[in-house]
Amino acid sequence: MLPLLRRVPRALGSAAAVLRSAPAPPPRPLLQPAPRPCVRPFGSLRVRAGLLRSRGPCGCGCGALHTQGDKAFVEFLSDEIKEERKIQKHKSLPKMSGGWELEVNGTEAKLVRRVAGEKVTVTFNTNNSIPPTFDGEEEPSQGQKAEEQEPELTSTPNFVVEVIKDGGKKALVLDCHYPEDEVGQEEEEESDIFSIREVSFQAVGESEWKDTNYTLNTDSLDWALYDHLMDFLADRGVDNTFADELVELSTALEHREYIAFLEDLQGFVKTQ
Repeated sequence: MLPLLRRVPRALGSAAAVLRSAPAPPPRPLLQPAPRPCVRPFGSLRVRAGLLRSRGPCGCGCGALHTQGDKAFVEFLSDEIKEERKIQKHKSLPKMSGGWELEVNGTEAKLVRRVAGEKVTVTFNTNNSIPPTFDGEEEPSQGQKAEEQEPELTSTPNFVVEVIKDGGKKALVLDCHYPEDEVGQEEEEESDIFSIREVSFQAVGESEWKDTNYTLNTDSLDWALYDHLMDFLADRGVDNTFADELVELSTALEHREYIAFLEDLQGFVKTQ
């Protein structure tokens, strides 16, 4: 037995020599963890509220995915759509005075008016047109209902006015917006509720604003020149009355698109 045990260290030593002579494996790059086998297939189970629930197709045979969360989501959207339709102020879009023709393409709207050899076009988009509301700005009065405490959402989009002379090759383009501190202020009747931000000449027929054309920024503009620009717009129907009506029109458009989005979202979740 003793001679056999003595051969063991000799055998181990020869094996170690063979291992030392073999080429070492290439080092693994740093900051890359070793691959770990997945303990379960993705999509077969999910953890929610501490419980494992099946995420496979439902048992109705349709092959679609139905979960309790989707069911609750659809019910919530159904109630939300009913409430939004209930508070919808305009069932049809309000009209603009002054002979403006309205064209709507999804969230983008265009108002066109012709005045004595000129074509005036106002374009705006209702996306991101509702100013953010900040909690705590106004303290609710005692006994006031929660529904009455919620402020009315108003769409105040940026809008672009384009004036083209008949036969002209250039368009005067004025980029306008609603300053947040002016919206809803009725005390000062003489103040303008919208402002001109930039003015530029663009080639007629160009669909994009060219940065190579000189753009006049009104932040450092002489007040007399700015007043003449505002009067220029007012003479073509873009004044405070127009700006007020534009807010009402944009709010109605935005609310209509919001309800349509909720309906599409409900249909999408329901058919999954």
